[in-house]
Amino acid sequence: MQTSEIHTSAERIGKDRVKLRVEVPEASLAQAVTAAYRKWANEIRVPGFRKGKIPRQIIDARVGADTVREEALREALPDFYSEAMNAEDLQAIAPPDIEVIDFTQGSPVVFEATVDVRPEIDLPDIGSLTVEAPPSDVNDADISEQLDTLRDRFAELEGVTREARRGDYVLIDLNGSRDGEPVEGASAPDLLYELGSRTGPPKLDDELEGNRPGAILRFTDSIRMGTTEEGGSGVLPGGDISFTVLLKEVKTKRLPPLDDEFAKTVGEFDSLDELRGDLRERLGDVKLRMVAEEIGRLVLDAFIRASDLEPPEKLVDTEFEHRLDHFEADLERAGITLEGYAREVGSTVLELRSELRAEAAKSVVAELLLEEVARTEAIEVAQEDLGREVSFEAARTGRPASEIAEEMLTPSNLRLVASAILRRKALAFVVEHANVIGRPHEEATVEAAKERTPASVAAEEADAAVEA
Repeated sequence: MQTSEIHTSAERIGKDRVKLRVEVPEASLAQAVTAAYRKWANEIRVPGFRKGKIPRQIIDARVGADTVREEALREALPDFYSEAMNAEDLQAIAPPDIEVIDFTQGSPVVFEATVDVRPEIDLPDIGSLTVEAPPSDVNDADISEQLDTLRDRFAELEGVTREARRGDYVLIDLNGSRDGEPVEGASAPDLLYELGSRTGPPKLDDELEGNRPGAILRFTDSIRMGTTEEGGSGVLPGGDISFTVLLKEVKTKRLPPLDDEFAKTVGEFDSLDELRGDLRERLGDVKLRMVAEEIGRLVLDAFIRASDLEPPEKLVDTEFEHRLDHFEADLERAGITLEGYAREVGSTVLELRSELRAEAAKSVVAELLLEEVARTEAIEVAQEDLGREVSFEAARTGRPASEIAEEMLTPSNLRLVASAILRRKALAFVVEHANVIGRPHEEATVEAAKERTPASVAAEEADAAVEA
């Protein structure tokens, strides 16, 4: 393709790979050559000439005309490459491999760029996507579950003389030692511990269960290096630790009766029926939001399944490495290796990596499809969209909105933030036009797909289908 300055041609050499040939008139290099001479004139010292005023012929004699031209080409190549990509209407997904073919004085500069490009995307028919919405009604069982949670929250602990059972709270003195010496972080006096919580040494729950107050327990446990159980301090060193536990008290929860007095304790309610009504209303809003988010996930999965798009390997590689790095960092914070985690879940490292790569490929497909929807439907990110994003982060973190805006809307971050918003808006469009059987409230489900809520963030982190 001929532009005002350069001539380009493109040849597909793979599914998502293009070889771009570019011819640049030598005159187009003149500005870069001038800049290169100016740079050298300011860097070298020549007796009798002021800095920055050294003639070209002297610079040629000192550093070589070819050296100056090569430096000029290095500086100009990115702009020539970018112009050629625009001329051929190509979008790169990775840095190119560039080879200069001809750089003869007095002739056009010729170079070839081999580059991985965004694939051509045929969107599935959105109207044919069919999913069934999960139920959104709040039933009596939901209300009872919430009431039980409230009763548990307002329960009081009372001492009992019987043996300790799962669900009890025990007051213990926990002491850990190795070779007769105390182990830092392995002891906790007067520790109130929930039996069955499995937050202490691995054998602690089994050793405590069935014992009465006054019992002294001794056992050796193999500890993986990591943070201590609740009530401890520091970091537990790995290896065998000898524990001595004094069981001082056994306490059980005494739940308050479910009556009008309980409703008054919970909040400003005159009766239990009033509390039930308030719970039903609140649960209704929460359930609608959860259902709306689930519909978004179901529709996106259906959208991906309906597409025959094969994700570019370069993008999958990048996303896979990103996910693997984060996963291994999370495991490291928990004091476990990838190999150790694989053993614990009955898998292998190869299988875990394969699962992560499959998730990465799905994420890439989702991103490409949603970006294509945004392009074809002319969906844009408005200033108010960015404002809502800032407001959400400020509310979530408790930090000033001005501070969030300054951090989030920097040139380096703005593109990522805008891309994430754009994909959410594109997903909202797909949800709106898909066939959702039993959709509870059209407006609620569509708006939920657009907005970033704490629940939607948790969902994004869970399956990372449209993660930036």
